[in-house]
This record gives sequence, structure tokens and C-alpha cells, in this order.
Amino acid sequence: MYFMGVDVGGSKTDLVLVDHSGTVISHLRAPGANYQGVGIQKAFEILSDAITKLTKKAGLNKEEITYSYFGVAGADMDYEIGIVRSILERLELKNYDFDNDGRIALRSGTFDDVGIMISCGTGGITYGCDGKKMIRKGGFSYFFGERLGSYIIAGMVASAIIRSKDGRDEHTIMQELFESKIGQSIEEIMHHEYMGEDRSKMAEYMILLFQTLYEAAHIYDYVALRILGQITQEVLKIVNIYEKQLDLTKPVKVVLEGSFFKKADQILLKMIESALGNDHKIIVPVQPPVFGAILLAAEKTGYSFSKEALENLLRFWSDAK
Repeated sequence: MYFMGVDVGGSKTDLVLVDHSGTVISHLRAPGANYQGVGIQKAFEILSDAITKLTKKAGLNKEEITYSYFGVAGADMDYEIGIVRSILERLELKNYDFDNDGRIALRSGTFDDVGIMISCGTGGITYGCDGKKMIRKGGFSYFFGERLGSYIIAGMVASAIIRSKDGRDEHTIMQELFESKIGQSIEEIMHHEYMGEDRSKMAEYMILLFQTLYEAAHIYDYVALRILGQITQEVLKIVNIYEKQLDLTKPVKVVLEGSFFKKADQILLKMIESALGNDHKIIVPVQPPVFGAILLAAEKTGYSFSKEALENLLRFWSDAK
């Protein structure tokens, strides 16, 4: 038996092919195939090419894949789900299913779907499940209610620096820290955000903004600590509403997924841990969400990986790290 897991994101697509023993026989990272970013035809072409390369690398063909599961960014509303379905149908896979990428992140972090998953990557999305009832909240944009996501948080830091600089808000050492990193004033990088120029450069600035945030927090900068407090408060709000709507046994697993949380400084993780208290277990997975897609692919066939097989799978990402 062979299972394929695919995590279709906006910036990258992660594909893994494993056998029944949990041995990874092929792994591939392809460009982002979210149709909202690259278009329907290009999304199909990226996926088709990636699957061809993945199976060729494994010495298999598509017909030999027992089941495939896709976690797809942007699979939100009915009309979007219909578009995703039309793309996947063209891949001519024998057996497959798909859901939002947050769904596979929940399974990846909890193993059994029981708990709360809060993702803060390029964007933000949350899922919660008590084993009987599954709920999803968010996954849209700042305009439509999101307060987590790398772009949003980087904007909080940049905004705080500008407002401090022109006197509209409290002083923050983040101005001096950030401008020393880029060797110019923060205003000089605005065209990258305004005009969408050189998005890779903007991504570099975002990383520096996060570094600045943590460095300032470690020297007790009030504004930096306030931003970390706002992030923590949003996590608390998400956890609280899921706990009201689900029947979760304590300690409740709270999975912090996504690039921002996985690269977070311990100061933020400790703040979240302290705020949630002992009735919660914080999990920052080493394994990526595509691991959850593999588990769901196997589940669709009625197959359960043994303990040894799961250890094989986890070892693959642990060794890669």
C-alpha cells in the first residue's frame, strides 16, 4: 500500500509518498499551487508535474498509489471547493480526497484530531475537535477578522515603529534595532509593501521585523512586550471559544502550527504557556502538516499505521531538521 500526502500552499507545495511501514519513499517540495495566487491552469500544471516527479523518484506510477489526501489553502467556501475539486479531478488519481490545509495541520499536530490547532503562517486559520464534533474558525484576512498571520504581525511591528517615530505612540527601541539591521530608515522600504515590488525582499524585511520584536522584548521594551501580549491574547480567545463549544478533556492539546510559531522565540511560547495554564498542553510540531495528510489518506482506506510505522514517519522529519 502506498499513501500520498500533499500540502498545497501559496508559497510552496509539499508532497510525500510513503508505504504501509511508514517509510518515506519519495519527498518533493514544489512551488505554491494555490489557484488563488497562480490561477487554475497553473495550479493544475504545478501539481501534475510535482506528482509525476514524486512517483518517478519512487519508481511508481499514479495507479499504484492506494490513496491520496490533499490539504489545500483557499479551500474555504463552496465555490472555492468546487474549483479545487475540478483541478484535482484532472490529475486522474485512483482514490483521493481533500480539505482545507488547516484540517491536515490539526491531524498532524494532535495525531488523533482531538484538540485545538492554531496556525500562524503566511495567514492564520484554526480548527478544533473533541473526537465527535469538528469546528473551523477563521482562515480569511485581516479585513475579515484575522489577527494572526506573519504578514499581520510584521505589520504590527512596522506600524509600532512608524507611530513611535512620528510621536503618535509610545517610544520603542524597535526603531533603532530595525533600522540598524537594514542600514536605512524604515520609510525607505515602504515601496516594497505599497507597490508589491520584489516580494522576496519584503519577506526578508518581515524576518528582520520578527527578530527586532524578540530582541526588544528581551530588553523589556514596552511596545514589543505589548505586541507579544496581543498575540497571546488572540491565542487565548481562540482556545476559550473552542473550549466553550467542544467537550475537550484536560489537559487540552493546543497545537501551534505555521512558520511564525515554529520559529517563535521562547519568550512568546512561555507567555502563551503561562496564560493558558496547566490545563493545556502546548505542542509545536516538528513534523509538517503534510504528515497529517498521510494519516488521513491511510484512514480513508481503513488502514492504521502501527506505532513503529509512525515512529518511522516522525524520524524522517526529525532527521531532516
